[in-house]
Amino acid sequence: MRCDLTTISDLARARYDLSAFLARRPEWICRLDGWPLMRARGEQISIAPAFGKLILTLWGEDFSECWRIEAYAIRGDRLILRLTRPPRPHPSTLEIHPVEAPAEEAARDRRRAFESTICRMIERQWGARIEYVATHRDDARHLSGIYTRMILTRGGERAIAIAVNSHEPQTHVDGLVTAGVIWWECATTSPRGADARHLLLLAPAGRTATLARRLTVLRRADLRIELYEVDERRGALVAVTPFDQGMLFDPRARRLPRAVGELPPHPLRERALGLAPGLLRVYRRPGSTVESLRLRGLEIARLSRAGLQFGVGAKKQPLREDWEAFARLVHEVARIRHPESEEKAHPFYRLQAERWLEELIREDVRRVDARLDPRFLYPQIPISGDEGYGLVDLLGITEERQLVLLELKVEEDVEVPMQAVDYWLRIEWYRRRGDLTRRGYFPGLEIADRPALLFIIAPLLRFHPTFDLVARWIDPRVPIYKIGIAEDWRKGVRVIFRERANG
Repeated sequence: MRCDLTTISDLARARYDLSAFLARRPEWICRLDGWPLMRARGEQISIAPAFGKLILTLWGEDFSECWRIEAYAIRGDRLILRLTRPPRPHPSTLEIHPVEAPAEEAARDRRRAFESTICRMIERQWGARIEYVATHRDDARHLSGIYTRMILTRGGERAIAIAVNSHEPQTHVDGLVTAGVIWWECATTSPRGADARHLLLLAPAGRTATLARRLTVLRRADLRIELYEVDERRGALVAVTPFDQGMLFDPRARRLPRAVGELPPHPLRERALGLAPGLLRVYRRPGSTVESLRLRGLEIARLSRAGLQFGVGAKKQPLREDWEAFARLVHEVARIRHPESEEKAHPFYRLQAERWLEELIREDVRRVDARLDPRFLYPQIPISGDEGYGLVDLLGITEERQLVLLELKVEEDVEVPMQAVDYWLRIEWYRRRGDLTRRGYFPGLEIADRPALLFIIAPLLRFHPTFDLVARWIDPRVPIYKIGIAEDWRKGVRVIFRERANG
């Protein structure tokens, strides 16, 4: 049995986590121990408390089974449960994962074909010998089935390699650095890879800019990291030199949007805010003219030149004279989106959880770190990138005038360290150029000439198991801090753990 399952101590929290996972899809594949696979619709799986325990019920046309859930783990799109049931002396393991769609089957076939292609290219161009190759998923070691993993000998030297094919989306390509770090740590603990001194990353031609940038902040004195572009059509592997971030940005294309000042009065806004005084808040993203009205982080209306539209998610309707309908929505969201809500599985409670956490931190940023200046905290700053743009959750400053990036997560995400480093590189570039001051951020302050601090904040149990491993590979010149908060953060942010992640 895997040792990283969460033992159930809070029935309500565990039930919420499991119910939210099962609500993602209408149908699942279930495997109990070594039994054959079984398909189950969502309504055939029930999780409910009984007599102080959490009970799983699974039923079909000719069977019904019940177990007590002792522990669980959610790993991406997979749920793993440790189950017990008298009189069985040993626990059982139930794994639940999505039914594979035709598109997923096609992606799996392409990855298998690419495995053969990349091995042939490496053997032909480098004269290397492939000693191990795999593309299957290995959850126990946090190895994705997206990437082809290899151990090879090239020029008499052992190397660890990992590759991604050209049909994958850019997010998968950008994830190659993190996947490579995890694979290196796994491979070098095996007899085949123990003496390796080279890590080779192979990515599609023309799509390596993010990888090249990320490699500028990886530091390992005991190995050499090499990046190659794979041209499958020409059958060529071309070396890529990691870019210094200052070479990457065209100021005209990467201009920092001007800071948002005080909003001018607007009658629609004021009337809307009056529906829930102290609960409804207004946000306007730098560079945008649209105002977002949020209740505990959940956007329920937008105000633009076209007027006010209300609703949750993409389905928003223009507000004409139907203020009563808008008021009902506001009051319903306020009732459900509450720390003590009895409807924790409701979308109004679950949606945009990170924005809820952001709002709580903005109310008193010193809950996170007493050095932070509460007068200056900029949310949702757009950062242009090679594939569109991302958003810095919060940008603040200490009383010693040192910049601080605050990245927020409420669920596990293997890419968090590298994604946060992307934002740090861009903010550092803006800082060194003086763009933050020119564009109206931190008025009246002279920003210290020191690297920005990077705070990665999440509920303590929501950091991915590989977080510490990946963070340790990042150069100490990027001062990363891992800040764990209590799981019941909706009742108030309480920091229970803080440490330097890469010092």
